[in-house]
Amino acid sequence: MKFLTYATATVTVLMALLNLPFAFDADVAAPLGWLVTLLGVAGLVAAVGLVRRAPWAPWAVTVVAALNVAGALVALVSAREGAVIGLTVSLCGLLLAAACLRTTARRAPA
Repeated sequence: MKFLTYATATVTVLMALLNLPFAFDADVAAPLGWLVTLLGVAGLVAAVGLVRRAPWAPWAVTVVAALNVAGALVALVSAREGAVIGLTVSLCGLLLAAACLRTTARRAPA
């Protein structure tokens, strides 16, 4: 379980670091750039929560990863630079987050 938690947190931090500079990208509309940057901040908070075993963290990491997958698909369709890398990292994060959710649900008392 520890390996899965740390792997998920690591991929989530990587996704967040890829999202943080979007607010300062001149090619992106300012409101969208700030939303993506806020998603990066949310990813950092979710990753820290996951490592600290917060009960809300597996869901938060899953939501952040799903939003990143959606954003990466939009970037892929609009032929943005780095879209394939973003999609790959986001899909890995989503799969790891789903596995984290599954193990957390299995451990939870009935």
